[in-house]
Amino acid sequence: MLGSCGSGVTSTGPVDGSAALAHVRHLVESIGPRPFGSDNLAKTADYFCAQIEGLGLKAERHEAIDPPSNKPIRNLFCRIDGKDPQNGPILMIGAHYDTKLTAGHAEPAYNFPFVGAIDGGGAPCVLLELARCIKARQPALECNVWLYWIDAEESLDFQWNHERALIGSKAFCRWLANEKLLPRVKAFVLIDLIGDQNIKIDRDGKSNEELQRVFERAATQMGGADRVYKYKSSTTDDHEVFRDFGVPSVLLIDFHHRIGEKRFLESNPGMKLPANEGYAQWWHTADDNLSAMSPAALAFAGNLVFAALPELEQFVQRRK
Repeated sequence: MLGSCGSGVTSTGPVDGSAALAHVRHLVESIGPRPFGSDNLAKTADYFCAQIEGLGLKAERHEAIDPPSNKPIRNLFCRIDGKDPQNGPILMIGAHYDTKLTAGHAEPAYNFPFVGAIDGGGAPCVLLELARCIKARQPALECNVWLYWIDAEESLDFQWNHERALIGSKAFCRWLANEKLLPRVKAFVLIDLIGDQNIKIDRDGKSNEELQRVFERAATQMGGADRVYKYKSSTTDDHEVFRDFGVPSVLLIDFHHRIGEKRFLESNPGMKLPANEGYAQWWHTADDNLSAMSPAALAFAGNLVFAALPELEQFVQRRK
């Protein structure tokens, strides 16, 4: 499949960007905002589980209660078995599906319509396409692949509060450890902020360098090297949780230049916002909507992961 749009995004591979965008459209138009603990997020979890089951895979839920808020954490995952489902190494690929809470804050500027098309929509819908493609892949991967839809990534306070953010992945990693599954997880790939028409992937300073080189080679292989690792960032995200639990992790994110001046100055008072170099700035604003996205961008991100699978499999198998 070849995807393209006005900004010249192209990719080859089996991931169908139009199918992924149709899922995003359902989340945005039929469900709406999906913050942690909300009824809308419960509906989203049900939707993803139905889609996973429709692919002939088993949708599994890891649920827990977040004590301070007394709200349910709804992590979702499915397993695509390799050669040794019971004891073999696991490659985990994840994306968060909750959206930023933009209602009920004391500061009026933090309350606005937010549907999270890119932030909380694009990546988890690409994950559905990856589930379809990896299940159908020939030859099948010998390692086990777990696809993971992450709840409660966003900070519950509008300004970042590490104690009230990444709650879902923290709970999930504790569960993996308690179940004696964590030592089998040999690599974690996190996808976030995916879908902008002029997509790029930033080089993340907190990611495993060997895994980043895997994605550099995959980007070159698929003719997309100009869109991967052009900019550097250092982003706090769910991959750090896995890294802190001892799992080599890599973040694929389109974050640099996406923060508008208002949001930037809130976190960096007195500093000057870097020139945006023509990139749309929708992060945590009402501009994060369907009009900012393209199917080609979603296909690019998914096909980048798919192209990297052979090397990712080698990476996890070396760590038995």
